[in-house]
Amino acid sequence: MRNIKLTIEYDGTNYMGWQIQKHGKTIQGTIKEALEKILHHDVNLKGASRTDAGVHALGQVATFKTVKEIPLFKIQRALNGLLPPDIKVISAEEVPENFDPRKDAKGKTYLYRIFNRPVASPFEYKRSWFIPQKLDVRILKNSLSFFKGTHDFTTFSKLSKDEDKNPVRTIDEIVVSRNEHTIEIRITGRSFLRHMIRVIVATAVEAATGKLAPDEIPDMFRAKNRQVAPFLAPPEGLYLIKIYYESYPSL
Repeated sequence: MRNIKLTIEYDGTNYMGWQIQKHGKTIQGTIKEALEKILHHDVNLKGASRTDAGVHALGQVATFKTVKEIPLFKIQRALNGLLPPDIKVISAEEVPENFDPRKDAKGKTYLYRIFNRPVASPFEYKRSWFIPQKLDVRILKNSLSFFKGTHDFTTFSKLSKDEDKNPVRTIDEIVVSRNEHTIEIRITGRSFLRHMIRVIVATAVEAATGKLAPDEIPDMFRAKNRQVAPFLAPPEGLYLIKIYYESYPSL
């Protein structure tokens, strides 16, 4: 039995997220359908991250198993021929049979993009969060610094039943940069709760627009109450950049 690892890029605009659902088109479902046409058997496609509707990826990872001896380059080429223009497989490799893309991940890097000028851009539509009022990047950075380290992120996430048992997560690095009208926030950590990145970014934006004092954030952590931080950045600004397996970046 072969275990094949795919690294995938996609624009999530037209999809209901990664995970297959009863209603609506998904990334996982679209790739699974294409694979089954190529392999002529049912495929269990396992993804590393369940990105939400509208979220993009430059480095999503998924695996499937097959007994077919089709060369990897032919699988990749056939997949990209069948997949729509907004989903592409950028690499395919054979991995040990026990490799699990979710459980074996040592860390992830996400990017959040904000387009910040008075007039929206037609080229940034569905690619970033458009904010017309000027953002103070210094305050944005200061606010985000409170999220580094190990914390209980109950206030800043949407917890599932399993995650309720352990809402503690570690963020190792947050890097903020501005290039003309675009602000990019890169967040690297061991693992993330649902909506965690989007709530963190939205909270920092609330501070950068003067609606929240950055020094209020520690009290928000201590509250352990999602209602204390009801902010949620839109999904179109979020990108899954990289998943780490062999080694975790030294930060």
